[in-house]
Amino acid sequence: MKLQRELSRRSFLGLAAAGAAVAGVGLAGCGPTSAGSNASQEDVAGYAPEEVVETIDADIAVVGLGMSGLAAAVQAGCNGDAVVGLEATNVTGGNGIGVEGIFAVGTELQKAAGIEIDPVEVVRTELEEAQMVTDGALWSRFVRASGDNVSWLIEQGVKFSGVVDDYLGSGIVSGFHWFEGNVASTGYIPQMTERAKVLGVDIRMETTAKKLIKEGGKVTGLYAQRKDGKAIRINAKAVILATGGYAQSQEFMEERGFNWENVIYGGTPGHNGDGLKMAFEVGARSFVKNSTFNCTNICGRGDTFAWKADPFTSIFCGAGMFGTGGNQLWVNQDAARFINENFAAANFEMQSVPAMTHRALYSVFDRAILETAFAQDPESLERIDSINEPDLAVADTLEEAAAHFELDAAALQASVDRYNELCEAKADADFGKPAELMDPIKTPPYYIAKLNQYYLMSVGGIECDINAQALDEAKRPIEGLYAVGTDGCMLYRNIYTINVGGTCNGNNVNSGRTAANHAHSTITS
Repeated sequence: MKLQRELSRRSFLGLAAAGAAVAGVGLAGCGPTSAGSNASQEDVAGYAPEEVVETIDADIAVVGLGMSGLAAAVQAGCNGDAVVGLEATNVTGGNGIGVEGIFAVGTELQKAAGIEIDPVEVVRTELEEAQMVTDGALWSRFVRASGDNVSWLIEQGVKFSGVVDDYLGSGIVSGFHWFEGNVASTGYIPQMTERAKVLGVDIRMETTAKKLIKEGGKVTGLYAQRKDGKAIRINAKAVILATGGYAQSQEFMEERGFNWENVIYGGTPGHNGDGLKMAFEVGARSFVKNSTFNCTNICGRGDTFAWKADPFTSIFCGAGMFGTGGNQLWVNQDAARFINENFAAANFEMQSVPAMTHRALYSVFDRAILETAFAQDPESLERIDSINEPDLAVADTLEEAAAHFELDAAALQASVDRYNELCEAKADADFGKPAELMDPIKTPPYYIAKLNQYYLMSVGGIECDINAQALDEAKRPIEGLYAVGTDGCMLYRNIYTINVGGTCNGNNVNSGRTAANHAHSTITS
C-alpha cells in the first residue's frame, strides 16, 4: 500500500503568503541615508461623517500597512512625496507577519551561491500554468525587476538570512530568498515600518479608511475613522489600497463560490473586504470571481499551524495526505465520487477547488489505510484513536459512518463498492488515479472525515492594470486609485500557481512600488 505523504508547498507556520517578484520599470532608488489591514467591521457603503475633526493634505494616502502597503509607503517616501499611511489595527504587517521570504532572480545572494535562473523560463512556466489567461507583460516586468527589488529592500534595511532555495524542495527554481529568522515579522516588517517613519510617512494607527472621495471622475482622497470614533478627511492626489483582501467577508467568499459554513479563517484579523467595497463604490471593476486564494482542506475546526506537533492535524489537514487527496476516497454531499483524489499533487493550492463545485467534501477510508499512514508512529495512532472530533465519523459499518453526516448510506456503499472494484482491477477507469494509490476500503472500522476549508487569504479582488491602477467597468484606469498586494493582485486567475515559490509576496512588494512610482510620476508631470 503506497501513501501520498507530500507536505505543503507553503509551510502553514508561515501563513503561506510567501511570494515573489517586484516592481516595474524605472523604479526610483532610495538609499538608507537619503493584506496590513485597514478593514473595518462595518460596511463602508454610504458612510457619511457628521463631523470631520481633522483634515490632512497629502500627495499619497496608503490604506493598510502590511507587506504591500509598507512597500508603497516607503517607495513614496523615497520619492519625496508627502505620505499618510493608515492602519486599522495596532500593529503593522497584516497577514505578512508569517511570510517567510520573497522570490527574485539575478540577486547578489544568488550569484554568491552560484544560482542562475533564466527569467524567460519563469515567465513561460507561469503563463503556461495559468493557461495564458494572465498578463504576460505583467509577469515579464515583475520577474525582470525582482532582483532590483531585493536590492532595494536591502537598502531600506530589510534583513535576509542569506539562504536562497527552491522553497524546501517544493519549487521548480531556486528563487526563494528567506528573510532573517525565516519570517517577515523579524526580517521585513520592523525594518520597513521604521524606514517609513524615517522618511516622514505620517503613520496613523488604529485608523480605519471608510469611504473614498471621488470628484470629477478622479479619486481625490478619503474619509477615515480614528480609534475614538472621530472622522478625519485626507485629501490626496492618489490613494493606494492595500487592505489585505476579503477572506473574512461572507459576501465575497460566497461570490467566489465557497460554502461559508465550511470555511475556517486562519489569517490575521481585519480582512473583511472593505478595501474592495470602497473601490467598487467609486466604480472599480470586480475581480472577485476570478481571484484566487491560499486555502487548505482540514478535518475539524482546529489549527493547521499545529500540524508539525499534532498527529491528528498532521494527517487530516491540508498539510497531510487526507487533506490533499491520495489513496483514500473522496465523495460529495450526495456520497458520490467525483475526482481523482490525487489531483492536487502537482499544485497543492488546487486541493480546495472542488469545494466551490460541491456543497461539502468528505474523505472516506478504513483502518488499514490509517494504520499504514502511522506505521512508523504507533503512539500517534493511539492518540488519534482517543480523539473525539465531530467532523470525523468512526464506525464499524459504512452505514453507521454515513449516518453521522446524514449521507445517503446506499449511495455511499455504491461509491465504495465501485471504488473497491477499481482498486481490485488496479486501474481507475472513472477518473484515472494512479494505480499505486488505489487501496480498497474493506477493513473496519470505517472513517469519514468532513473536509472544511481552512482559508488564509484571498489573492486579488479589484481588477487593475499593469501599473496597479484600479480599472472601471470599461477597463479604463480610475485616476488617482491604485490597489496593491492581495487587494489587486493580477498575477493569477482562478488558481494560485505556486510552483515558483515566493511570487505572491513578490507581488506585494512589486505592486506597492509600482503604484507609488506611477502615482509619483503622475503627480509631478
